[in-house]
Amino acid sequence: MEINADRLREALNADPEFRLQARYWNTQFRVVTDAQSLLVRLRDGEVVAVDAGATPFDTWDFQLAGTAEHWAALLAPVPPPFYQDYYAAMLYHGFRIEGNMKLIMAYYPAVRRTRQVLAQVVGQGVAA
Repeated sequence: MEINADRLREALNADPEFRLQARYWNTQFRVVTDAQSLLVRLRDGEVVAVDAGATPFDTWDFQLAGTAEHWAALLAPVPPPFYQDYYAAMLYHGFRIEGNMKLIMAYYPAVRRTRQVLAQVVGQGVAA
């Protein structure tokens, strides 16, 4: 699975549900796969950058991290049991949500929406 950084930025900014839930949000978070580490930067709810060259040393508020198998299941058109949400995948399958939990909880509807947007970006078209 390859995530195109420019397409992710465009897709998040074009998604009305994400934009509504992310309004006023200023954050940096990582999306980590076996092959990639993307740093997503938001200012007032707008994705201003998605850096495809992120390193473990970059500053971030939280990260969504999993193996290729985790991401394939999370982004499947019909996700298997307990892959319909990041937290269920964390509790039952070892997916990782790490970082500032207060920030994650405050904006969890926006965080959760990233799953559907990521599925569209990688071409798997997850069911809403």
